[in-house]
Amino acid sequence: MQLIKNIMKKLIFILFIGLGTIGYGQEIIPFPDLSENHHAVYNDAETIDNLNYALYTEDYQKDLQKIDREIDEVNIDLQNELIEERLTDLRNKKADLLKKKASLLEEAELIEDLNKFY
Repeated sequence: MQLIKNIMKKLIFILFIGLGTIGYGQEIIPFPDLSENHHAVYNDAETIDNLNYALYTEDYQKDLQKIDREIDEVNIDLQNELIEERLTDLRNKKADLLKKKASLLEEAELIEDLNKFY
């Protein structure tokens, strides 16, 4: 009986200490991914929040920003347009702009990769 009391006291003590340390545990905070912005910091380039073109050369940055502005304009026109034929034309224009942007991004990434090796 005495042995069981000692074991129970030790278990309660361990449980009490274990529950007390739960609140003081170390919180793991992941280190932020800075890989996208380190080129911009070293080159004093302006970074764009959602569309970070700072990794590319200035020509590609300007072209990609221009395409983004055009896409935004087409989106505004799509919201305001009521004529079905005009809506179809605007959707086609937006699809063409998105294709152009995708090909320009691929080209810019390829140039960036080539610059890394040379």
